[in-house]
Amino acid sequence: MQEFFQQLTPRWFQRAHVYVGSIGPCFHDFRFRFANDEKEHRITASVYSDKCFERAENVKTREFPWDEEGVEALKLWLEENYQQWLQG
Repeated sequence: MQEFFQQLTPRWFQRAHVYVGSIGPCFHDFRFRFANDEKEHRITASVYSDKCFERAENVKTREFPWDEEGVEALKLWLEENYQQWLQG
């Protein structure tokens, strides 16, 4: 699993309501965005590439429960999408 994804825990997501990041060389990178809903206790994760989230045309989004099992599922989903990106 990609090193950054391994660091994710339910507590990690308390650092910001929206968090964006990327892996890879500039202008050809795997990008991700997390938006937290504290009221519903859910995390909305998105993956995309090449442009900012608002302009990207290839956004994939999925919601996960904000708990241990949900974060583990989120990490697996990120890794799966990252591997697909590497092959593409």
